[in-house]
Amino acid sequence: MKAVFSIFVITCVVGVFGGKFPANLPQCRAADLECLPRVITQIVQSSPNGQPGLSIPPLEPLHINKIDILQGSTSPIAVNLKFKDLDLTGISQAVVTKVVGFEADPLNSKFEVYATVPRLTVNGNYKVNGQVLVLPIQGEGKSNLIFDNANLVVKYKPRIVTKNGKNYVQTDTFKLDFDTTRLHINLENLFNGDKVLGDNMNLFLNENWRDILNELKPAITLAMEEILKSIINRIFMKIPYEDIYLPS
Repeated sequence: MKAVFSIFVITCVVGVFGGKFPANLPQCRAADLECLPRVITQIVQSSPNGQPGLSIPPLEPLHINKIDILQGSTSPIAVNLKFKDLDLTGISQAVVTKVVGFEADPLNSKFEVYATVPRLTVNGNYKVNGQVLVLPIQGEGKSNLIFDNANLVVKYKPRIVTKNGKNYVQTDTFKLDFDTTRLHINLENLFNGDKVLGDNMNLFLNENWRDILNELKPAITLAMEEILKSIINRIFMKIPYEDIYLPS
């Protein structure tokens, strides 16, 4: 089984160093593992239209240019599947349930964030050709994917960028894991618009959503990694690390 991924996420480069933490936003002390989940949740949920003070882009929606998935013939999901012009909604409803690390010295600290999102929705265009489990699949049109109760775990190691005597954190390695209690799939215009075949295939996809998710998860995870890594790097490049926290 082999998958080839090609993912491009619309982002902006932060070119300004030396910003200050916005006075209107709450802060925590470093390594305050009770305060940090609450404050991160508050900032995310208050930023559906973005948060310029922290260089957070608009979260509703987040745009993904494309995801290309190529599964080999040995995979149960042997498809050439292309998604294009995707809009991801739901991130602004994330609830951070736990953090680990976030200590004053970033190079000697863990950075782990655990969050839940009630519903993630991905809308866009798709093109597919191949075989899903035992059935052939072919089509091109609009797609809709819904992830119920998505659980996200982000873990990363930092590197330090020093500018004008201030330290800024960027991600060195970045890892995302996610799961969902249910994936809903709807692909329009399957089999050149044959309604009977299309409805039956969508029913089959939803009945076997767990098997399909397990096969497609690496590509979906990689797309979400790129989005979240971009947001985190933008925030940390905007504010010197030592200015993110309240004084001890």
